[in-house]
Amino acid sequence: MDIDKRLMAYFRELSPRDRRLMFEELSEEGIVDAELKDFCELLYRERYCDKKDPDRRVDNWLWKLVYMPGLYRKRRFFKKALIKEAEATLSDLHLSDADNLDEMQSMILYLEFRNVAKRYLSTCGGANYASRMLGLKKASDDEKKKRACEDIWISSKGIATVFKEEKRMKLWCNALYDELIHYDESLKSYYEQLDAEHGGNK
Repeated sequence: MDIDKRLMAYFRELSPRDRRLMFEELSEEGIVDAELKDFCELLYRERYCDKKDPDRRVDNWLWKLVYMPGLYRKRRFFKKALIKEAEATLSDLHLSDADNLDEMQSMILYLEFRNVAKRYLSTCGGANYASRMLGLKKASDDEKKKRACEDIWISSKGIATVFKEEKRMKLWCNALYDELIHYDESLKSYYEQLDAEHGGNK
């Protein structure tokens, strides 16, 4: 499926406000058809709308990515909570009926997932990222990259394995991996190492 360059720019933009403005322009100029427009707007609402306060902008999907590593590390203590969280995650990420997505929907959802990963990875170079000892021990650039890789693996392949939802979460896993390699191609070998060492952990 070919993606217009300006529409692709929309999927690479990190600011929710700027994305809203960009998409409005694309819609007004007829770059997107009605079906694509409706699906993109649905994903935008599901991702950025605070259900308790519709006027407040959040990033529900980014929160999923941030939340999953902690859930994964506590998986042996909260098995019932994991089952509940699995269905909530699949529903929130629009993957409950992944097999029923058409080609266009799958591509748009994949690009939206990559945007989530890009937004997360944009924070991984911060001064306090991956620090230890309550922030007193700062991480090196290499340590930050490895921690980012670990978080991406856990939030995709790791959690999909724990949920036993590798099939329905495949699109999410592929998108996060592809964005990680786009972020730093050298992390491919470390990702594969994590997969080999922990891929079967339940």
